[in-house]
Amino acid sequence: MSIPKEPRQLMINLMYIVLTAMLAMNVSAEILNAFTVMDKSITESSGLVSLSNNKMVEAITKEAEAYPQFAPFRDKAMEARKISQQFNRYVDQLKEGLIEAGGGYDEKGQLVGLKNKDITTRLLVNEGQGKELKQTVEKARVELLALIEADSSREVLEGRIPLKIDPVPVDSDKKSWSAFTFQQMPLAAALPLLSKFQNDMQVAETAVLNYFYNAVHGTNMVMDAYEAVISADKSYVIMGEELNAEVFLGAYSSTANNLSITVNGRSYPVRNGKASFKALASHIGTNDLDVRIGLTNPMSGETEYFNKKFSYEVGERSVTVSADKMNVFYIGVDNPISISAAGVASEQVLVTADGAQLRQVSNGKYVAKPARAGRATITVSGGGLPPTTFEYRIKRIPNPVIYLGDKRGGKISVGEMKVHKGLRPVLEGFDFDAKCKIQGFEMVRAPKGRDVQVALNRGGNYGPEAQRIIDNTKRNDTYYFDKIKVKCPGDVAGRTMNSLIFHIK
Repeated sequence: MSIPKEPRQLMINLMYIVLTAMLAMNVSAEILNAFTVMDKSITESSGLVSLSNNKMVEAITKEAEAYPQFAPFRDKAMEARKISQQFNRYVDQLKEGLIEAGGGYDEKGQLVGLKNKDITTRLLVNEGQGKELKQTVEKARVELLALIEADSSREVLEGRIPLKIDPVPVDSDKKSWSAFTFQQMPLAAALPLLSKFQNDMQVAETAVLNYFYNAVHGTNMVMDAYEAVISADKSYVIMGEELNAEVFLGAYSSTANNLSITVNGRSYPVRNGKASFKALASHIGTNDLDVRIGLTNPMSGETEYFNKKFSYEVGERSVTVSADKMNVFYIGVDNPISISAAGVASEQVLVTADGAQLRQVSNGKYVAKPARAGRATITVSGGGLPPTTFEYRIKRIPNPVIYLGDKRGGKISVGEMKVHKGLRPVLEGFDFDAKCKIQGFEMVRAPKGRDVQVALNRGGNYGPEAQRIIDNTKRNDTYYFDKIKVKCPGDVAGRTMNSLIFHIK
């Protein structure tokens, strides 16, 4: 038995083998219902393959209408369709006869003779309809292969066509293929087997049609459409500069479908030899497009690739609005800025900074990082643009807000006081990616009517001494967090923050 290459066909074969084995084990009636489901699945699969075959015949016919030399392939493709349709009609009539002999369908649309084994044995074995089926399968296979010239391609197709009659095993006690295949087989199991023969025919037809399709779409591709093309060296030109471009006639085949086009790794559908590409201009400056076109030879399966890089410039409108008092750089963090000069290509823009380190991250995008408070200037020039200077104030990161959990003081329960592990600083309303750290603090517990306990803590989390005091928290205690020191990015020394007071309720 040949192993099919198509995943769905392989799945159908495996399903049938499993269900047949379960049937031999005399499993419950649900297994017979499973054969009905499988028959429906095989029929649907055959319908999908048939639609695909129709498309291939249409494509072959279109090529034959455009180029008369392909007419013989069209005629053979039509003959393959005819052989397939006749075979399927024959099998449909065979299935209809079995169903009618079994009592047809009940009011719920279920097979009446679902478990009936006598019908299949009588009609397919004793009355010879199984023998006729075997002869029809063998004849259809011979007729399909006869459409292909006797060469290496035909030998390959012989192995790919699943429509065939497998020999009866030598150790079988059955004297004929019909008896081996259908004797004492329930009607529910016989129907999907017949549907499988129809599916095998559709797959066999696909293999033959593919041969003809490749023959007309191989190296015989004819350029039948033309279009004027202009390719400029740049897509952004400044007044007074020259535009250099190549103008040529582009030719393509309106019927070819062996082209693949990708831009920056993304595939685009090809119609009439061309792909339509659209991109949102979201990055200021020079943008590159890596174009890759693949041309596949259907006969050999080999693909030749053609690569080219294109560039285009993205600029902004010439209007710029800024709030003078908000031109601020913060110490210790990356301050992102965008720079563009209308009418100047990004690679010609020269940007320098005084009072801050400046680093370019992409076209038109920079990061400024000042080291100390004061002022910084950014100067933009190049491409015929006179130097233009922008001034920024340099500030340190604002003070964070100190929290214990989600509280900044006030009343707190014993349980809530004990659950927290220390203080945390929060930069509220600060949009930069920056975090401050607590260097240390003094914690004072004032129990009602008892001695005060003091712990000098390093870091934001409680140390052993502070944690011991916290673990002994009682109602009516008062806690003071003083001398809180915090260090933020860019700070040389720590900052002293406001105190926190908590009353234990």
